[in-house]
Amino acid sequence: MSHLSKRFLRLGLGGFMGLAACVGASAQTGAAEPLDRQSDEAFRQVLQKPQDLGLWSAYAQTLVKEGNYEGGIAALERSLLNPDADPYVRVEIGLLYFRLGSYAAAESMLRAALQDKRLQGDQRKLALALAAEVSKRNQRSQLSGSVVFGLRHQSNPTYRTDSAQVLSAGVLGLLANDQKPDADTDVNLGLRLQHLYDLDLQNSASIVSSLGAYLVNYRSSSGSQLRLGANKPYDLQVLDVSTGLQFKPLPVSLSGLTLRPHILLSNVVAQNHQYLSNQGVGLDLAWRPNERTLIDFTIDHQRRNFANRIDVTNADLLDGHLYGFRSRISHEVGTGQVLTGEYALKRNKTQRAFYSYDSHELRATYAMSYASPLARGGYWTTSFWLGALSRSYEATDASVSPTETRQDREWRAGISHLVPLSPTWSLLFSAEHARNQANLPNFRYKNTTLSGAVVLGF
Repeated sequence: MSHLSKRFLRLGLGGFMGLAACVGASAQTGAAEPLDRQSDEAFRQVLQKPQDLGLWSAYAQTLVKEGNYEGGIAALERSLLNPDADPYVRVEIGLLYFRLGSYAAAESMLRAALQDKRLQGDQRKLALALAAEVSKRNQRSQLSGSVVFGLRHQSNPTYRTDSAQVLSAGVLGLLANDQKPDADTDVNLGLRLQHLYDLDLQNSASIVSSLGAYLVNYRSSSGSQLRLGANKPYDLQVLDVSTGLQFKPLPVSLSGLTLRPHILLSNVVAQNHQYLSNQGVGLDLAWRPNERTLIDFTIDHQRRNFANRIDVTNADLLDGHLYGFRSRISHEVGTGQVLTGEYALKRNKTQRAFYSYDSHELRATYAMSYASPLARGGYWTTSFWLGALSRSYEATDASVSPTETRQDREWRAGISHLVPLSPTWSLLFSAEHARNQANLPNFRYKNTTLSGAVVLGF
């Protein structure tokens, strides 16, 4: 492996784990029957006894289970004709309006529910929390974000090869002891902020900006002196900024479609010395064909500039352009259950073909939220994911092998568990195993990660 490739791999750049929360409020009825059959039967009963408001409530619950939130709202509002209707009905309606993005209507329903003294206990707590969130989203200037403080252990943070022999100019030789995988632990701190400024236009135009900062400090790394041939992971400081105009190009005929052209900037400092800076542009496209499904795409282009450092020889050879495309489909398969599929394509063009590559990545994630076994009214979220990546380089690297071009075949599997402690504080635990079955022994590796973090969301 060349010095430049080793230095690049040893950075082990981390990223933020996206956190998702699901809120559901529909009763379970006749799960063994197909949903459309349940809906037809409930509607038949309503037609026979339209004055029975209890049947309208049951019909609404069936519609919600199908994902027809607008129909559920209409049916639930019918039950409000009863002056003694349970105040929690208004909370359910407010929740459905929230999921549809109709925050003004949601706030109106929730405020009315909270004025009813019969709404008590966990139901009132839910209404208060939801009303606070809706009120924030109704503001013209909205700021949200999260802070994550965590501890992470990795069996191979520098992604060194686990092969006993490696290639040098096509000749196999024993791997030096100081180049073998070595476990390490780090403390990390992450901040993610998002700001939305509503321009109050007919096409829902808003200026949406985000800022992310990530700090990681490894136990084995110390000081800031750079040395050629260093084999410890780098302490990192990462900063990224993005801003763009988000709008609905067809607000009447295709209200579920949203576009966001944007600019993006990022900077990486390794061991307290400049390492990498990126500047680029991108386009986000999001489409919600129904209340349960979200489809989004991102296309971007970044200009990458690597700093000249004593520990990264010929860093200018890595300068170039990174083109990316990512698509994702998320579907709510049941109450509190979301299945997500992702595909990502990257094309990295550098000054030398043996550093340039194309990669294809597939990832599937299943997340489920369920009642906490410890705290009444609380919900835990557990996610499972499985991913596979193929990376093909454009040319041979003579310092490794003059005849074989590098091909990576990497897969990852993991699990995370989110435990809310309060409306703003949570605990996050995760485990992941990654393995690269490359065709060249220099790049075969595996790494197991265990982490725990305290999360503050606001």
